[in-house]
Amino acid sequence: MKTMKFFSVVGCMAAMFLTSCLNDDGDDSNTPLTKEQVATCYNLVKGDHQGDLIYAAKNPHDVKDNADTVKISWSITNDSTLIIRKFPTKLLAANLDKAAATDELVEALSEAPDQDIECRIGFYATSPVSFLINPVSPAYNIKVNDVDHKINVVFYANSYVSRGEYYASDKELAMQIVEAVIYRDEKQTSYLNEAVPFIFVENLKSK
Repeated sequence: MKTMKFFSVVGCMAAMFLTSCLNDDGDDSNTPLTKEQVATCYNLVKGDHQGDLIYAAKNPHDVKDNADTVKISWSITNDSTLIIRKFPTKLLAANLDKAAATDELVEALSEAPDQDIECRIGFYATSPVSFLINPVSPAYNIKVNDVDHKINVVFYANSYVSRGEYYASDKELAMQIVEAVIYRDEKQTSYLNEAVPFIFVENLKSK
């Protein structure tokens, strides 16, 4: 896959994008960027951003392009840190298999407060500006049937399926992170049946 222009075609977002990136032939150069190149990349995307969080619709036959959106903000605070502000916890919980996780656990997680998700980023290309995104697993303390549990949501890391790109000509910044696995009380679960992508898009032309 030469680019990440999937942002312009929301209907292709989930399975098609994830499959294409997992099969990426690796067209991007493996040569690390210089400090000067990293600084240039960072200066183009730094600061506070606001746009759409795009996610797969739970009732795709009733929703255009099989996707829903919600407004969200994020900040790129330095050349290695991205913070997603108040990521909706209910969107993470909605992907859990209720047969495995139980309705009570899913409901409890859905009601947990939204959290900022801190991510480590690393720039690897200048045209378009491209960076890997490694989310730090958020932890949620919930109670189910009067028993306390700690839920950790783990995202793909060190993978091209979790990355961002800035298209200078279109003034569009777009990113994706992928919900990968759920831990309960430090143990891996089978609560997720498949990886779930979340796409972030900010079009600066409209601002």
